[in-house]
Amino acid sequence: MKKSRLISAALLSVTLSFAQAGLSQSLVDGNYVSDGAENGTGKCTLSITSFEQKHKYGDDTFDLESSGDGACEWTAIGVSKNYVITAGLVTSGGTAAFVMLSFPFGPAGKRVELIAFDVDGSIRNKEAFSKI
Repeated sequence: MKKSRLISAALLSVTLSFAQAGLSQSLVDGNYVSDGAENGTGKCTLSITSFEQKHKYGDDTFDLESSGDGACEWTAIGVSKNYVITAGLVTSGGTAAFVMLSFPFGPAGKRVELIAFDVDGSIRNKEAFSKI
């Protein structure tokens, strides 16, 4: 009887760990809107969509697409590590850049902070987004 309970407990703990990973993954996906209108710039909408693939490096990969006016228009593909998503080859008027998205309150906090870097490492833009 003890052996069957031990096996059941082991299976339950493995199942729960996979369920939690799937739940936290779904918390990141979604549409976010910036607070841009408050500081005189246009509002940007950021869409984060995960790819359903296993990867050797990083936790997951994401498709990032920003829409709106002017500097809001870009797309990128990013890799996350502990819910900090780093993305490269941002297309915005044909210029390459890098972006780093971080979740200051974790993926359940529904807030994203984005920093865009030029290729030389200088900061191009900082934005804060809230999940819709």
